[in-house]
Amino acid sequence: MNRTKVLASIGGLVTALAWGGMFSVAKTVFPVMDPFRLTAARFIVAAVIFMIILAIKEGPAALIPRRRIGALWLIGTVGFAGFNLLMYAGLSYSAPQTISLVMATLPMVTLFVMWGRTKKRPRTLVFLFAAISLVGIAMVLGNGNPLAVLQVGLGLGVPLTFAGVIAWVLYTTGRSDFKEMSLLRFTTHTLTLGTLSIIVLATAQTWNTPPTTISDVSAVIWQILYMAIPATVVAVLTWNHAVAVLGAANGVLFINLVPITAFTIEAIRGNQPGAGQLLGVVVTLGGLIAINVVTRASSKKSTPTPALKSSTKRASHLIDATID
Repeated sequence: MNRTKVLASIGGLVTALAWGGMFSVAKTVFPVMDPFRLTAARFIVAAVIFMIILAIKEGPAALIPRRRIGALWLIGTVGFAGFNLLMYAGLSYSAPQTISLVMATLPMVTLFVMWGRTKKRPRTLVFLFAAISLVGIAMVLGNGNPLAVLQVGLGLGVPLTFAGVIAWVLYTTGRSDFKEMSLLRFTTHTLTLGTLSIIVLATAQTWNTPPTTISDVSAVIWQILYMAIPATVVAVLTWNHAVAVLGAANGVLFINLVPITAFTIEAIRGNQPGAGQLLGVVVTLGGLIAINVVTRASSKKSTPTPALKSSTKRASHLIDATID
């Protein structure tokens, strides 16, 4: 492996560590700041940083979305407001480890969303391994017994987060509709406009609750900065570089490190997972990796047609546009 690929692999690892750690970090903020205000604070900081980067790289004029501002606002709202608000809401009801495991299903969900967009059905094995992955998540929730979920239910955490994952996939697969923009410009505009929606939603949701004070913000300022800088700005830059060098098929494998990171952090904090939960993690990640292997094998065996090339290119934007 040459130096460029080594650096790209390190970038993918940095992303996985940053994303894997953000669940535990966010959980510590909730006693002081609710998920809506935390999301708003995080993305206000991130939006300012991305605007500075865009102005430096493409010039101040690039900060003005001259065309299709409504479409950019809509897709930014679905992606950034939809995914993050739902994920943090889910985190209020579930453990960080569980939420990180649901997030790891992102590449799998993309296959099914692309099925709806392109009408190209995934291979039967994909459905099998997807079911195995979901059983693994149920094992984590049931401490090794997936049937326990039928008795006590999923709770609100898992379905809320899964809905957020779907929102994020809709955002990332929609990137191909804005080919006239650079990736940096698309990301900056959608993040900024999505942040405006987050502020409105956060205000509407918390208008009758006590306001967040300066002392509240000061108490969790380092957590907010972590969420905004390493887990958003740095993560997306290292992620995009890793995928550009290693390819999307290899890049998605780093997502599987996110729940491993989250479980490790929680174990260090004293929340030791049970043997049944660890087995569930292995089953889930095994199913997700198997889906990746099957998909890659199918791509190699099939003869690319113009439509298939187009759908493959759109699917790759899952990686190109991922920012959380």
